Amino acid sequence: VGPLTLAFKRSEGESEGSFSLFESIEPAGARVHLHRHAAFQETFIVLEGHFDFEVAGDRQSLGPGETLVIPRGAAHGFMCTSPEAGRLLTISTPARVFEAFVADISAANLGGSAAEVAAVFARHGVELL
Repeated sequence: VGPLTLAFKRSEGESEGSFSLFESIEPAGARVHLHRHAAFQETFIVLEGHFDFEVAGDRQSLGPGETLVIPRGAAHGFMCTSPEAGRLLTISTPARVFEAFVADISAANLGGSAAEVAAVFARHGVELL
């Protein structure tokens, strides 16, 4: 997904639909722009590196071992501020919502038009701010 590498850590049925778990590797300076989604909540756990998060207008810096919960619908974004790549473990609830978005946006990014990419965001209820 862009410069990010995602590895989903739970297989179909393991969490009975309650949550998804994935690890991401974020290059130094990589950014996820401010956005929101009402369909799922995210919990970020910093494994390596440092990140600046913005959540509902508040800014927080997080390092290894620190956790941040993003409620459904809260505007949020983040940036890897380490000189080296950072790693995040993310819990998304409920399960399969984020995976479906990643599959669709990855396919659209491989050759879709800007309108097709925008349609994926709209279909999944992800609003860029």
